[in-house]
Amino acid sequence: MTGIDDVSAGDQLVDGMNLSIRLRRDFTVTDAGRLLVAARRMYQELNPGTSADDAEAMVSCAADAFYVVLEHAGLIGDAIADRLTTYRGDGLDTGGWRAEVVTNDPWPLSPGLLNNCVTGAEDVFALPPER
Repeated sequence: MTGIDDVSAGDQLVDGMNLSIRLRRDFTVTDAGRLLVAARRMYQELNPGTSADDAEAMVSCAADAFYVVLEHAGLIGDAIADRLTTYRGDGLDTGGWRAEVVTNDPWPLSPGLLNNCVTGAEDVFALPPER
């Protein structure tokens, strides 16, 4: 499998064990206006009956737009939670989830690199220092 940075192959799978996954995928905004319009449209698709004014109020910044796109794609939100519950019968029960949008990371990940040693960042999950 590609993209796996830290795996403890010796960890035994045992009942009651808590598993967490931290995923990171970086994106570049190529057209902010078009993305905001699309995210507002997606918000209305995800929330039938909402007006364009409601969508404009709810999707008003980079994080709002990004979360809506990720939810619309089925990567976060209720849709993925529902899909993951199908694994309950296989011995895996879902827990909660959290996501955080970080803007302007000084060391964005490069496509295709397993590690990001080119940037000098030792921890690709570390948040940029506060300025």
